[in-house]
Amino acid sequence: MSHHTKIVLFGSLPKKMGKPHDGPIRFDLKEPTPLLDILQRFNIPVDLVQLAMVNHRAVHKNSTIHPGDRLALFPKDYIVFADWHSFRF
Repeated sequence: MSHHTKIVLFGSLPKKMGKPHDGPIRFDLKEPTPLLDILQRFNIPVDLVQLAMVNHRAVHKNSTIHPGDRLALFPKDYIVFADWHSFRF
């Protein structure tokens, strides 16, 4: 069985990444993988990302992404609520 993992880019990230804003990036992830490795795999510069959320929960940049997760990435120009400040990249 395949586990489709999704990356959703918010704010200015789709434009900065040259991606049309037509939905998430879907891919098969076979094993747990460090978040930073996922960013590198899809050529998403870490310096553009302010906050990452996995399955609607803020995570630290040293987190691990699992097959079937939903990874949301928010750019530095996106408003981040106070309770997420400790998760900023």
